[in-house]
Amino acid sequence: MTEDTGRTKSRFRMAMEHVIREINHEVISPAIPDLTVEKILPLMVSVAHSRAAYLRYAFKLAGDGKTNHPTEAEVLKLRQLREAYEEMKVASAELEHCVDRGYIDLADNPVSKKPGE
Repeated sequence: MTEDTGRTKSRFRMAMEHVIREINHEVISPAIPDLTVEKILPLMVSVAHSRAAYLRYAFKLAGDGKTNHPTEAEVLKLRQLREAYEEMKVASAELEHCVDRGYIDLADNPVSKKPGE
């Protein structure tokens, strides 16, 4: 690969990243306008509740460690709880990614209220 080819590819990638950023901002920002900490709290609480439900059920199935193995139905429910938690966790991570990349506009005062106030 020549030096010119490398520079051309580098410029192309930079231009592509710029276009992707603009498109994502144009599409995503209107869906979640003026993001604040207060607005993300329900999502974060939902992630925590999903995690708790998954772990609570796992402990329930574990019992005292001496009982029978979980039934197929119990394993299915545990899987569903795990998948729900994982999906919520991924959604939360995607929100962070969108904020980091500038796809979502933040409110003028994004920390208008502290959690728990």
